[in-house]
Amino acid sequence: MKIKQLYIGHVCTLCCGSLIYILFRTSSLRMFSWFESLNLLSFIKAIRNRTTIYTNDLSDLILFSLPDGLWLFSYISLMLYLWKNEVKYENLLWIFSIPIISIMSELGQIIKIVPGTFDITDLAMYLLGTFLPFLIYQKSITINLKQS
Repeated sequence: MKIKQLYIGHVCTLCCGSLIYILFRTSSLRMFSWFESLNLLSFIKAIRNRTTIYTNDLSDLILFSLPDGLWLFSYISLMLYLWKNEVKYENLLWIFSIPIISIMSELGQIIKIVPGTFDITDLAMYLLGTFLPFLIYQKSITINLKQS
């Protein structure tokens, strides 16, 4: 289970979320300037020339919300893996810091303290990405929240 958790739970979900951005999102995103700095832009453009024609066929959920959920799933899977699937008082901050920041930033958009437009689908993907790893790996997770 541990190797599947690392490769499927972390690496595959991280790559899938990233590929959606690379293949289908606008090339004005900052990451494309990073690709240029790394001399990868022509390679990326060649791939995008074959994939961007399908962008209109993809739902907004897949294009804009799913990557964030996949990245949170990847993060939680990695944190659980690194902590040997043991949730303890000492590692709660490490496991939940990024999901809390993500969820709070989306909620902050409602009251206009965070730039952007609140999207309930984004929030749902953040919550799914955070809690699905716990559901999927529940048989191998140990929870011990006693303070040492």
